[in-house]
Amino acid sequence: MSGRTTTAGPGGATAPGGRPAVAENEVLRRLLRGAWPSLPALTVAGAAVCAAGTLAVLLAPGVTPVSVLVAAVLTGPLLAALGAAADRIAADGEAGIRDWWRGLRALWRFGPAQALVPAVPAAAFLAALALWQQTQSPWLLPSLAAGGACAVAGLLALPAALSLGAARPALRGRLLWICAAHLVARWPTRFLAAPSLALLGLWASLRWTASLLLLVPPLVALVASAATATALVHHAVAGGGGGEPGLSPRGARRARR
Repeated sequence: MSGRTTTAGPGGATAPGGRPAVAENEVLRRLLRGAWPSLPALTVAGAAVCAAGTLAVLLAPGVTPVSVLVAAVLTGPLLAALGAAADRIAADGEAGIRDWWRGLRALWRFGPAQALVPAVPAAAFLAALALWQQTQSPWLLPSLAAGGACAVAGLLALPAALSLGAARPALRGRLLWICAAHLVARWPTRFLAAPSLALLGLWASLRWTASLLLLVPPLVALVASAATATALVHHAVAGGGGGEPGLSPRGARRARR
């Protein structure tokens, strides 16, 4: 027999030594228990995101490069504040309207800057797609592939980038997105849950009633926060903490340059 032991965590989850699974389950329990007392903040934050999205649709209707950029700028601050509120629930078990407002005041510039990271390649993809539909030129296919791939990758990493940047004001720029991409690459299924839920919510609101849209942003934020928080605690417990995810101290110094 080897000396390595496996301990079962709450709910039957197992991990070497039991520590990562126990820490992740504790985060999930805290998030689920804190969702109900934090309902007023989540409701206000979700309504604000929907209002910003509605304004973006009125200013730039349709799915165009301009509409994607306008939506990123208008919803970016509110998405960042909503994500920060969900992260507070995951960390402390509760978030209030004051917490959401403080997050909005602190992240009103950070949010759009990060939302534009996937929005810019998405806009480039839509522009190349429109041009390709008119010309059918094969030279546009590499641009379509590159723009689409960058937009999807940026969208998957956006929740992690917002969460990491809100919790660590000194973590910005290339280093922030390297850390976010590392988390997504290591646990891709966790970060696929939030975009999948968003698409399902949009389909349901179009299929039945638009009032369901008010529920989509808070639920997506909670799922995204769960993905980021569990990935971070797994990294901290399994790796003994220290440093940003996926970077050695030397790699972190290089990325900051």
